[in-house]
Amino acid sequence: MWKQKGQGIVEYALILAFIVGIGGVLFANGNLANSIRSVFSNVNIQLSAATTAQDIIERLRQGRYEGLADELQGKPSKTLEITSDSAEGEKLAKELNIQAKPGDAWFVRVTTTGHTVFTYYSADANGGTTYDALKASYKNNPGYYYTKKDGNSHPVKIYEGNYNGTGSGTYYPNATGWVGPSPSGNGIIIDPTPTNRL
Repeated sequence: MWKQKGQGIVEYALILAFIVGIGGVLFANGNLANSIRSVFSNVNIQLSAATTAQDIIERLRQGRYEGLADELQGKPSKTLEITSDSAEGEKLAKELNIQAKPGDAWFVRVTTTGHTVFTYYSADANGGTTYDALKASYKNNPGYYYTKKDGNSHPVKIYEGNYNGTGSGTYYPNATGWVGPSPSGNGIIIDPTPTNRL
C-alpha cells in the first residue's frame, strides 16, 4: 500500500515537472511572454485614459509599436494620415482610450518608409486658439497659412513625437508645427515638416 502511494506521488511530481517544463519553454520562446505583456498593456489602456499631450503621444506610439492598433501597423503603400477629428481618428481614440482636451487635436503620419510622427496641437500653447477656430481661419484664408511660393507663413506650437521604423525616437514638448493642406486633400494638417514638403 505504501508502495502504491509513493508511486502515485512520483507520477504526480513527474506530470507537474512536465507541465512546468512546457510552460518554461513557451515563456522562454517569447510568444507567451509577449502575449501576457500585450494583455496587460490592453488592460492598462482600458483602465487609464491618456489626457495630456505627452500621454497621448505615448499612447499613439504604443498603438503603433506595441501592436495595440491594427490601423497603425506596417508600412503603408502611401503616407497614412489620421486626424483626431476624422472618423478614423475618433475610432482610434476610443480604441486607445485617448481623451484630448476640448479645443485640442492630434495627428498621426506614417510614411511609406515606416517613419512615424505623432503631433499634438494645444489651444493653450497657441494663445487659446482652438483647433476648430484654426480650421475655420485656414478655410477662410488659406494663403495666410500656406503659400506654394514660400512654403508656410504661419507656424504654431506643437508637441511632437518623432519615431523611426523601430519605435525609438524623441518627444519634443515645444516644437514648431506648420499649418497647411493635408496631402490627402481632406482638410488641414499640423506637422513639424513644412507642408510644402509633405
